[in-house]
Amino acid sequence: MPLLEPSLLSFDLTKLDQQLDEVKNAGALFIHYDVMDGIFVANKAFLTNELAAIQKHGLKANVHMMVKDVKSWISKFLSHPMNACVFHPEACDKQTTLECFELLKKHNVKFGIALKPYTNIQDYNWALTIAQYVCIMGVEPGKGGQLFIEFVMENIQYIHDFKTHHNPNMIIQLDGGVNTDIIKRTRGLIDNYVSGSFLMKQENKKPIFNLVK
Repeated sequence: MPLLEPSLLSFDLTKLDQQLDEVKNAGALFIHYDVMDGIFVANKAFLTNELAAIQKHGLKANVHMMVKDVKSWISKFLSHPMNACVFHPEACDKQTTLECFELLKKHNVKFGIALKPYTNIQDYNWALTIAQYVCIMGVEPGKGGQLFIEFVMENIQYIHDFKTHHNPNMIIQLDGGVNTDIIKRTRGLIDNYVSGSFLMKQENKKPIFNLVK
């Protein structure tokens, strides 16, 4: 059954406990946790500080690393609770990607890759064959509130077809520009939707969670 992951990037951190309870009561099981280093993308986002709060509320963190020195950043997070961790293979070479997969696997963290909208996905078929997660970016990574890039519909179909034929247990996330229309248009193609500003602006969030199911 498809799931909806609220993006911590759009939370008001002065009301973190309240908003974690709010999304949990609406139906959240996972929180999407963005990490940015200011190098791979222009902005900076979370370190490990909020991971404990997510766990305290009975939720699990799916970490999305938008960083250049991938292996070093993963190592910083391994002593903290994570359900899954995806990173950008565009930021490193094949050997480093495979080493990061092994590192996460060793620590019982689900592993995978995130792909920018205009990345040539076929260059990473080798990673998609073994990844447990793939995060399809619906926008250019680095900031919230962007509009969905229409071209990404081709990426979604490609990765869905690849999953069907080569890696049926892989979980497909869609991150960026997710709203009611995008959810309806991609039904049956996506396993986990990530929504930040659109979801957090809704006074009643439960209907959005119900729409995903």
